[in-house]
Amino acid sequence: MFYGWRVVAGVFIAQLFVVGFFTYAASLLVAPVRAEFGVSLAQVMYSFMVGTLFGLVLMPLAGIMLDRYPVRWLMAFGALAFALGLWVLSLSSTITRFVIAFGVTMSVANGFASSMSASTVIARWFTASRGRALGISAIGTSVGGVLLPKLFGMGIAAFGWREALQGLSLASLVIMLPAVLLLVRGKPSEVQREPEPDANAAPAALAQEQLTTAHVLRMPAFWFMGVSLGLLFSSYSAILANLGPYSISAGHGEGAAATMIMTVAVTGFIGKLIFGALADKVSLKMALAAAQLMVLAGFFMLSMQPGYVLALCATSCIGLAAGGMLPVWGALTARVFGLLSYGRVMGMMGPVITLCVLPGFTVVGRLYDVTGSYTTALQVFCGVLVLAMLLLLPLKVEAAQS
Repeated sequence: MFYGWRVVAGVFIAQLFVVGFFTYAASLLVAPVRAEFGVSLAQVMYSFMVGTLFGLVLMPLAGIMLDRYPVRWLMAFGALAFALGLWVLSLSSTITRFVIAFGVTMSVANGFASSMSASTVIARWFTASRGRALGISAIGTSVGGVLLPKLFGMGIAAFGWREALQGLSLASLVIMLPAVLLLVRGKPSEVQREPEPDANAAPAALAQEQLTTAHVLRMPAFWFMGVSLGLLFSSYSAILANLGPYSISAGHGEGAAATMIMTVAVTGFIGKLIFGALADKVSLKMALAAAQLMVLAGFFMLSMQPGYVLALCATSCIGLAAGGMLPVWGALTARVFGLLSYGRVMGMMGPVITLCVLPGFTVVGRLYDVTGSYTTALQVFCGVLVLAMLLLLPLKVEAAQS
């Protein structure tokens, strides 16, 4: 078996925990935290905003470090930050401490043990099947989205949200950290191996040199990609973080809320396989636009306050698109900017995306507090997604490669 698939397994498990919690299960904390501290939805959403703001500073640094230092140890550091953060979060005595603990520790975990690290190391190991490998590794987020909300929700119901966080913290130390240390290797040369061969690789692509920060910032492709992805992630992240409360406010109940979150994860599993395979065969630009269109369709359906069955259809569209985001983004970044600068570019794109994502959580909270429903917020984000799609039109991948 090609050694690179062991690396895929390691980052699969890391994303299962980190992305599975932050993207899917964390929304289950909103209701009990609001009840315990007696605060508004917007105040709870500040935790996501602080995490996004801290990531604004952290991501460029993490990206440069991924190009310079062993990814294995950087991911281990992120795994430790994740476990420690969950435990500290469980001990929060005020909403302020909860917001700070969540924002700082989860942003560190995301920066070093999540999607950016995973895509960086996989891009170094794979060539011809890079999209498929990125898609399979990203399935870890979907598996985490299926398992963690269910288990975490059961833990909250049986023991309380604090004890549920402590249990997840211990599980990450026992499972996630050893998987990273045993399986992940940042480069084939670290274990005297070669990357996956690709007889069809273009000589120009193989000869790409490392880009400086100034060079990257002068490339139009960097800005078209960054802003378009930023608007996409802003819309998706803000609504997904409120999917549980949305289901409850729509009268579907708490059990339905967990099911809707799991639906996004399950369909995301399928989407990662589909988009991952397509990333090796079709236009990556069109694949990204297709993902944005599917998220828009899901938001539009949810804005109509549909019944439970149609709401599941809407979350299925969102999940399929979410599955396509990471493998397409990773493959497109490698093709446009090359492997030597992959971590740097991903890290630099992080602040661009963060500046777009930053207001999303607060916007949803404020609009809900004012209107008493999520309809207006969903309609606003439908317009945001249209703008994101338009920004892809001038993107010229071939020109950026040359």
